[in-house]
Amino acid sequence: MATKPEALPSLDDDLTVKSSAPPRLRPRGDMADELVHANSRALGERWGASTHIRPQEPLTPLESLRIDVPDYLARELRVRCAEQKVTNAYLVMLALKSEGFHVEEKDLVKDRYKRGRR
Repeated sequence: MATKPEALPSLDDDLTVKSSAPPRLRPRGDMADELVHANSRALGERWGASTHIRPQEPLTPLESLRIDVPDYLARELRVRCAEQKVTNAYLVMLALKSEGFHVEEKDLVKDRYKRGRR
């Protein structure tokens, strides 16, 4: 004699969305700059962090320079850049400086992406 299959538990509870997201923060009203700076200083002192941003000197405008070099030289340049973790432009400017060209120290930046964050 065949028996009736047992009733399966409901899936409804498993399909309901249970949000674990934190409640949304309401935007703050306008605050005076002095209040923001004072709060930043207080937090910095509490946690031992520097809250002062050094003013940056203006960046030197850049100009693109394209040259063609033999493949063996390009390969050696890429390898040296990878070993020293610098850019092609840095090594080229360093070489030009060693040949007597005027290159300011502030422009000898190893990583051009960090150029703005000296």
